[in-house]
Amino acid sequence: MKDVKKIIYTALAVCLVLCGCKNKDDVNSLFKEVAVNRNMALTDAPHSPACTIDIQVKYLDEKSIRAERINNTIEQRIFNLQQLSMQQAVDAFVKQYTDSYRENMMPLYRDDQHDTERQGWYEYQYKLGTTVTPGLNDAIVYRVELMTYEGGAHPNHQTMVMNFDADSGQLLKLNDIFVTGYEQPLCDMLLSELMRKTNSKNMDELHDKGYLMTMDLYVTDNYILGTKEVTFHYNPYEIAPYATGDTELTISYGQLKAIMKKQ
Repeated sequence: MKDVKKIIYTALAVCLVLCGCKNKDDVNSLFKEVAVNRNMALTDAPHSPACTIDIQVKYLDEKSIRAERINNTIEQRIFNLQQLSMQQAVDAFVKQYTDSYRENMMPLYRDDQHDTERQGWYEYQYKLGTTVTPGLNDAIVYRVELMTYEGGAHPNHQTMVMNFDADSGQLLKLNDIFVTGYEQPLCDMLLSELMRKTNSKNMDELHDKGYLMTMDLYVTDNYILGTKEVTFHYNPYEIAPYATGDTELTISYGQLKAIMKKQ
């Protein structure tokens, strides 16, 4: 009897894992990817500084209203372009970025080209990748990871998340998920989670750790609508200095139940 129960439990566990993998695979199978890798030297001289671009961006590969909505939103949010194919949008952005690099950097580089200590100022990098995962009620969670370096003291990293309704392709906003008046209760939950995560007892301790030095905590619209919880993502400089890195605050649906709209 024990062996039978063990077999049943094992089968159920395997089934759950496979179902979860299938759900994720089903979402990813709907998307294709445009990939571009470009290296453009600033001048024709040997050992010239260069602008390196590495883009891998997913798009919904189907002819439908929802695909048009999703892809247009992705293009607008990432590249500030619309009504193009994803390949056209990526190509247009790469041309715009590299043209701007040469136009703005060339005059400055003419004065600095013999100064080896300043060579690094002219080495530009732009690296962008995207992932797609299933979210609450089959929502499509589209995550963008961007790294840029434009000759400063350090690279800049940014995460951007878009959550799409799986049926309509509409971008889901916080007002679509939470009831009117959700802002303050949700902000209180986020502050409690930030204190718990940083092991802080009060605002003074948060300040000592670099958080909320010049601003109050707010509910960011950069969030991951997960299957079991919502994760709010704050990029460097948004609520803490660069050295702190990204901050993610996760609240379970059980905690959010009172301020969520009925699905």
